[in-house]
Amino acid sequence: MKKVLPIILCLAVMLGVFTACSKANEQETTQPTSEAQTTVENPTDKAVIKEADAVNLVKSYSDEELGLTPEEREQCSFMVASTGKEVNGEVYINVIATIKTANEPNEQGTVTYNLDTRGSYYISFDGQRIMRADGDSYVDMPMHEVPNN
Repeated sequence: MKKVLPIILCLAVMLGVFTACSKANEQETTQPTSEAQTTVENPTDKAVIKEADAVNLVKSYSDEELGLTPEEREQCSFMVASTGKEVNGEVYINVIATIKTANEPNEQGTVTYNLDTRGSYYISFDGQRIMRADGDSYVDMPMHEVPNN
C-alpha cells in the first residue's frame, strides 16, 4: 500500500501537467493565426505615382523649385511616407527631403541618427498635381514627366 499511493499521486501530477500543457499549446496556435489574417491597407497603394517613381519625380526638379540650396540637395535623402496626406480634401503622396546626421555612440556603442527635414513635397494620387510645403501653405509646382529610371 505504501508503494501504490506514491505511484497514484505521481500519475495524477503527470496527468495534470500534460493536460495543462496541451491547453497552452492550443491557445498559442490560435493566436498567431488570427493575427496573420489581419491586413492593413496602405492608402498610398491607390496612387498613380508612388514609391521610387515619386522620389524620381521630385528629384527631377531644380534646387530652386525644391526650395533647397545646392549643398542641401547634395546631402539630402528623399523618402516616401507610407501613408497619404490630405490637403484641402484631396489625398497626396508625401515625399520628404531629409539630411541624416549621426549622433555620438551611446553607452552600448550604438550610433543613432537625426533626420532633419529640409523639404516636403506632395503628389496628388491621380498624378496631376505636385506641391511644395512652404510653412503652413503649399506652393504649386509645374508637373514634370515621371523619369524612367
